[in-house]
Amino acid sequence: MFIETLKTMRLYERQSKLGIYHTFHRKNTVYVFKCDNCGVTFLRPRAKVDPDRASNDYKHVCSYCDTKKYAQKIGVKMRKVYQLDASSTMKTL
Repeated sequence: MFIETLKTMRLYERQSKLGIYHTFHRKNTVYVFKCDNCGVTFLRPRAKVDPDRASNDYKHVCSYCDTKKYAQKIGVKMRKVYQLDASSTMKTL
């Protein structure tokens, strides 16, 4: 489940050729998700997430859960909802 978008800013300091220290910053956008399998809240950088997936239209699974097992479980649930047998070739999601 998509929860929110956070913006972070990191400050760095570097030394120039002349020995003078300069500070500079880098901004980063992070998405906050809640795992649909175990309920744990986790973060993902915006660069690693497809913009369409940053919504509640998709399922989100944390790195601790087995994504393939979760997909199987959801597929079985959807087949029961649509009353499809296991040999059906119709896609559920």
